[in-house]
Amino acid sequence: MDMAVLSLILFCATLVVAVVFKINTGLVALVVSLVLSWVAGVPEKFLLNAFDSKMFLMLFGVMYLFSIAQENKTLELLSKKTFALCRGNTKLLPIVVFFVAAVIAAIGPGPISVSALIAVLVVPLAAEVNIPFIHLASFGLLGSFAGGLTPITPSGIVAVNKAEESGIFGVGTALPLKMALTCVIYGIILYFFIFKWHKRASVPTQAGDASAPFSVMQIATLLGIVIVAVVSTVFGVNVGLISFAVSVVLTLFKAADEGAALKKVPWSTLIMITGVGILISLVTELGGIALLSKWLQALASPKTAAAIMGVLAGVMSWFSSASGVVMPTLFPAGAEMAANMPGVDAMSVVVAVGIGSHMAAMSPVSSCGGLTLAAYSSGNVTAEDRNKMFLQLFLLSATGVLFGGLLALLGLY
Repeated sequence: MDMAVLSLILFCATLVVAVVFKINTGLVALVVSLVLSWVAGVPEKFLLNAFDSKMFLMLFGVMYLFSIAQENKTLELLSKKTFALCRGNTKLLPIVVFFVAAVIAAIGPGPISVSALIAVLVVPLAAEVNIPFIHLASFGLLGSFAGGLTPITPSGIVAVNKAEESGIFGVGTALPLKMALTCVIYGIILYFFIFKWHKRASVPTQAGDASAPFSVMQIATLLGIVIVAVVSTVFGVNVGLISFAVSVVLTLFKAADEGAALKKVPWSTLIMITGVGILISLVTELGGIALLSKWLQALASPKTAAAIMGVLAGVMSWFSSASGVVMPTLFPAGAEMAANMPGVDAMSVVVAVGIGSHMAAMSPVSSCGGLTLAAYSSGNVTAEDRNKMFLQLFLLSATGVLFGGLLALLGLY
């Protein structure tokens, strides 16, 4: 059997086995990676090099910082104050979460830092009103993307530069506006038809808890989180490394107990994300992603080009960085397609690529989805809960990619 086809089959089988037998997906992925490397004749050294140390450090650093914030009850109090803004009206919660995430992301940090911040806020907030985490976290992710592609964010800067290098101008306005519109429409569908927030009853707020002032250490913790978001964005420092630095300072000043905070780090989630990442690298090496790309591009026509390229961007973004790989790769390809295929609008293709690649980032094997899963796993959840959340995030991502493709097909982009 062709190795590209086999790699795709085994990747799908990995997800099925993990769910059916309730085993950590990362552990299954590591075993499958080893067997597949033997069958394909790929050296084991490749698997070791495929370990994403950057992702590991990023996740571990952020997890530890937010474990401190959880241990000293900063997040718990912040969630109570956020919910108090809704005055007990549960129906407003996803709207507030979406709006806050969009505004913060738009002014510079971008989707990665903001999705991490909002996710850890959502954990106690969802528990406060007794709702499934995914029902609220979805709006945090969508909000971070809705505001995360402005020209002053990391993703926005990459999009504008790469588009202009390909001879396409005006992306700095078109892409963020249509990204925001896509997220709003998708959010409305989730709000009314999937999660049915409009039917939820109001939950009385505990005014006494919400009005309690932050302690000095809690204020220091919040300041530390802000510093992480600003420094990682403005100075380009790895968000995990700066999170470690802030965490050490907070620990020195006894903001939380070090041992208790480390115990709250969801190690099983780190194994899940990095293990699946190794398998994805092997699938890519064996031509699985190239095969998917070939299948999708064979379907392209002047009417479907933007939709196909948007979906292709989403698929690629599941296995690589939206701003680091997908946009720099597909923006020139989109420009070339528009030049060689009469009737294809280059701007529509580029916008579809930008949106598809970022909607895919809600996947748990991507940065934003991975940080969201990490935040969820920091609570008292079982292995079954983690695997379920893994699949829910992946489904949210896949549906978002297809939804973006549908809007492109309808001519919205």
